[in-house]
Amino acid sequence: MSLNKVFLIGRTTKDVKKTQLPSGSSVVHFTLAVDRNYIDKDGKRPTDFIDVTAWDKLAEILEQYVPKGMLVAVEGRLQTRKYQNSSGKTVYVTEVIAEDIHLLLRPRTEGLKEISDTENRVETAGKETETSEFDEFSFDEDFESIFDEDIF
Repeated sequence: MSLNKVFLIGRTTKDVKKTQLPSGSSVVHFTLAVDRNYIDKDGKRPTDFIDVTAWDKLAEILEQYVPKGMLVAVEGRLQTRKYQNSSGKTVYVTEVIAEDIHLLLRPRTEGLKEISDTENRVETAGKETETSEFDEFSFDEDFESIFDEDIF
């Protein structure tokens, strides 16, 4: 017996953009910033940046509803693939293939209730970018068949 199941909760590092393949399939690739559960010797919480891929209907919904900084829960499987780059070198990629994504919190927008004392920082390429305060996510009817707000 074998099992390949991944559960992650983190924030998107940029707006999700969909790519339409010649085959007609839709795909999104994005990076999820996932904080570790400890503070290092410098008083900072290390962050892992994990590549995630989603396909077809899930990809279309993510592009429409997931901006930079949104807190999401990803359920999927780990996959390693390889390809030849333009110089002929074999490149290995390890990524999470999303099977389900739950939208947890979204970046603050006008008219929504603020969650107090919630501030997030996303570190990319050694630069620290502050994101805005976050609010509780209110679910649309569009999400009912794909997203489940009662995961926690």
